[in-house]
Amino acid sequence: MITFHTLKYKNFLSTGDNFTNLNLEETATSLIVGQNGSGKSTMLDALSFSLFGKAHRNINKIQLINSVNNKGTVVEVEFTVAGARYKVVRGLKPSVFQIWQGDTMINQDSHAKEY
Repeated sequence: MITFHTLKYKNFLSTGDNFTNLNLEETATSLIVGQNGSGKSTMLDALSFSLFGKAHRNINKIQLINSVNNKGTVVEVEFTVAGARYKVVRGLKPSVFQIWQGDTMINQDSHAKEY
């Protein structure tokens, strides 16, 4: 089972240069609700991008970059699987892909799709 702890992103779609932080540990379960245009789908796209390198919706990678800042897109997600804590950091302009297990970055010599 995977347990998500935090999700944070900036310069992702319509979000600006300050991190949007979601703490998913405050309660045992989380429910995301809001009006149209409040960022629910953006949150899901950020989670999908951090884990799989693409948005949940049919959006090209280049469109994920905030069109005002046009750089510095970063998404970070922290989660636990089988008792081990991980953090995935993925970004565009500049391109970033890091997987951390605890405080140790996992070797990135292999092709990214293997992870």
